[in-house]
Amino acid sequence: MSTPLDKRWIATLRQAALQCLLGLIGLALITFAAIKLHLQPGSISLLYLIVVVFVSLRAGFVTSVAVSLIAVFCLNQFFLPLRTSLGTRNPLDIVATVAFLTTAWVITAMVARVRKLTEAQLTLRFEERLSERARIARELHDTLLQSFQGLMLHFQTVDDLLPPGKAKDTLEKALNRADQALVEGRVAIQNLRSSTTITNELAQAMTALCEEFEGDNDTGKDCAEFKVAMEGIPRDLHPILRDDIYRIAREALRNAFTHANAKNIEAEIMYGERLLRVRVRDDGKGIDPALLSAGRDGHWGLQGMRERAEQIGAQLDIWSEAGAGTEVELRIPGSVAYTASAGRSRFPLFGKRKEASE
Repeated sequence: MSTPLDKRWIATLRQAALQCLLGLIGLALITFAAIKLHLQPGSISLLYLIVVVFVSLRAGFVTSVAVSLIAVFCLNQFFLPLRTSLGTRNPLDIVATVAFLTTAWVITAMVARVRKLTEAQLTLRFEERLSERARIARELHDTLLQSFQGLMLHFQTVDDLLPPGKAKDTLEKALNRADQALVEGRVAIQNLRSSTTITNELAQAMTALCEEFEGDNDTGKDCAEFKVAMEGIPRDLHPILRDDIYRIAREALRNAFTHANAKNIEAEIMYGERLLRVRVRDDGKGIDPALLSAGRDGHWGLQGMRERAEQIGAQLDIWSEAGAGTEVELRIPGSVAYTASAGRSRFPLFGKRKEASE
């Protein structure tokens, strides 16, 4: 029986095979065009390098190396003869091969390095935000909340000293409201210390949001039909990133349920190997283009969604047209969205052998 980790590795291999196939198609098209147009080897090498760079941006180092080796084979086979007319080894072939491979692998390594640095910076930002939230929660608990609790005790003492009457009743009502404020303060501190979503699965969180918005419907109108579709295997997300995704999805769903007058609302979650995508769409009345770009005075929902997406390194696209509904799509690189599993090896075969030996 295959485990979730095995399925992820199968998905990774499929993704690598797909990118390699796309690279081969690109090389084939360039080779065909170069033969027809009689291009020089230098121009062809640059075009091959572009294919290698695109593959390195979409796939891993091994796939990029494989495509670069195939590019060298095409270069030697069709454009740089291995031997001169005298039957000797063509020195241009050797130089071009070494130069091409060196350039291709250096570019691939640089792309991989930049990607890792970007991921490390985003992870550091997430950790800093998580630490700052914990620090603020401690400060609020140790100062404001404790001081407020002390004042409550003093007012309770005064209430016990007052005789029955209007003044005592008024003070007790104020004390009850203060108790509610204390409870809300503790909940807010708890939310700062932990994730706002109990579940790590976004589909369950969105279903809970739907039930919440349906429960808040007091307009007498029928609620829109809500559907959630999920593709791929749910993955663990960083708490800070998960909260921001949750809040962006919450705002999109709130707008759909509250303002769109929609009959159907759909949410799609796609856990891809290299991309996490969350999409919310409705068939409502749409959003005015002016409000979509600038927002409404005194309302910061759309602007807040864009700011949260920018903070986590995600791409947020909002499409809407009058009478045609609205679609919100959030795309996050998988290397940023997914937390690394403990002890995960980049080579699963060696990991399985190690587990078997233990």
